[in-house]
Amino acid sequence: MLAPVRATALSLTVAFACVALSGCTGGPVDHAGRVVDDSATLQVPTLTMPSVDLDAGIMPGAADASAGNVGAKRSNMATAVAITGLGSVVRVESVAVAPGDSVVAGQEIARLDSAALDANVLVAQAALATGKAQVGVLDDALDTASSSRWTLARRRAQVVVAEAHLISMRGKLANQLAEAKAMLARIKALGASGGMPGMPPTGTVPPEGSLPDSARLRTGIVELTAALARIDVGLAQVASGHAKLLSAEARLRDARSQLKNVRALSHVAIGAAEVGVRLAKYQRQLAMLRSPADGVVVRVVRVGDVLAPGATVAEIRRNGPPQVTTWIAPKQLAGIDVGTEVEVSADWFPDDIGAGSGSSDRSGPILGRVTAIGTRAEYPPTSFATSEIHLTRAIRVVMTISPSAEQPTLPAGTPVDVRFLGK
Repeated sequence: MLAPVRATALSLTVAFACVALSGCTGGPVDHAGRVVDDSATLQVPTLTMPSVDLDAGIMPGAADASAGNVGAKRSNMATAVAITGLGSVVRVESVAVAPGDSVVAGQEIARLDSAALDANVLVAQAALATGKAQVGVLDDALDTASSSRWTLARRRAQVVVAEAHLISMRGKLANQLAEAKAMLARIKALGASGGMPGMPPTGTVPPEGSLPDSARLRTGIVELTAALARIDVGLAQVASGHAKLLSAEARLRDARSQLKNVRALSHVAIGAAEVGVRLAKYQRQLAMLRSPADGVVVRVVRVGDVLAPGATVAEIRRNGPPQVTTWIAPKQLAGIDVGTEVEVSADWFPDDIGAGSGSSDRSGPILGRVTAIGTRAEYPPTSFATSEIHLTRAIRVVMTISPSAEQPTLPAGTPVDVRFLGK
């Protein structure tokens, strides 16, 4: 009795050894494969929540200067998040699909609570409106400065004309004063000599009215001298006013230059604010979660769920032909290339599928082709059965099943047998 048992055990051992060494008969070897779970995961995005700008509507630096705190910092996003806790979790507001529903890429899956994101858009729009309003104020100031500059130039021209008039008048008065003084000196000399200077005395007195009155001459000289003094004072004032006008024009030019620089910076700030509005609107759009691919919804969250950034919202199994993956030893890659035809079979296939393999313990195979081959040998997963018992490293091979109306549904993760046929 023991001999037949030992013979049977020996034959089984030899059979298993032949299978482990790729078969003693030299026929094609079946490799263990697994149907790939080709699914897309929709996750909660990281959303930036708004911060309140406490300086909205105030020119930069005005708030700090009025508070006497020049070094104070403006409120920022990080401070708002740290204080309020916003941005850590979000609530699911609505769900548009259910498990088993077919969806297309871009279709709405769910919506997150966007109240804070709506506020973020309003904050960004308020910052943009503030920037535009400040540019309008600067434009008005530049217009006023231009008008003031024209007024100063006109007044300076008037001062120049008045100064020229005073200088001309002073010259005339100075000539009159010199003539009056010369006349008074001649009268004095005539009275002392009894005649005109340089002529011998005649003993006769000049007729009355032929010579100016010396008293009037003296009065005129005094008045002319006083008038010249007043004109000198006026000329000094005119010179001082002219200098002030020149200084005012210089300060006005500096002010206009500074206003132009600030206006240019304000236009840059407006551009940045417009970018902020676009980013805020983009953040709000992220609250509407859309399908990343065509497929069937496997699972989805429920309304009211509170999720953290990165949490799974929905899992969608992609449409398209199923894929199968296997791991084979590097020495078995001979004759296998992208495009190599394969047979995929399993004992759970319906009996009427495929042409049949001639074996009574399993159903007929379905066809596919190799679509990807790994570039290096790696350690296969420990849960993955291979055709070699002591296989340490292997090459990953991916096969795509050819579409067929009669092929069975291949659930993701199910084991199958793969046989490489050649191109």
